[in-house]
Amino acid sequence: MAQLLKAAAYLLLLCVITVQAADLVFSKVTLTLSEDDRVFVDAQLKYQLNETATEALENGVPLTFEMRIQMRDADAWVWEKDIVEYRLRSVLRYRPLSALYEVRDLSGGAKQVFATRISALRYMGRISDLAIVNRDKLDLNKEYLVRLEAYLDVEALPLPMRPKAYLSSDWDIEAEPWEWRLKP
Repeated sequence: MAQLLKAAAYLLLLCVITVQAADLVFSKVTLTLSEDDRVFVDAQLKYQLNETATEALENGVPLTFEMRIQMRDADAWVWEKDIVEYRLRSVLRYRPLSALYEVRDLSGGAKQVFATRISALRYMGRISDLAIVNRDKLDLNKEYLVRLEAYLDVEALPLPMRPKAYLSSDWDIEAEPWEWRLKP
């Protein structure tokens, strides 16, 4: 009986260890004010795909990720307009014939090709020197809230996959939002 319990405990531990979480994590975010009075965002987002998303990608399903950058008055009501809002969309695709990964920026149309999935995900997670607002558009006496969020866009999956994606937590891939209060 004791050996049966021990075997069951090992099996349970093995199941817990093999569950791979899909996660997006902001590892570094900085806001800087340039000499020409523009506010810039630099960010690093770490992508980690679970087995379901990886399998879909390896079988030719493109994965669309969106990063949303929003700045609004810290005291604004929900219905009030944002000062600025950017939606940066990227599509990650695997090309089986060439065994290469392609990242396409849907905002600017740029395309990069990578030999490994890890390098493609690292490239997708890097935002460098993105000017979000000029300081003269801000009230210097107010406080503003800058918010970054990132997620897998389930709506961009092929239509036959969407119902299962809506119901399965395997497709719920998102970062915990990053927020910062800013007083220019």
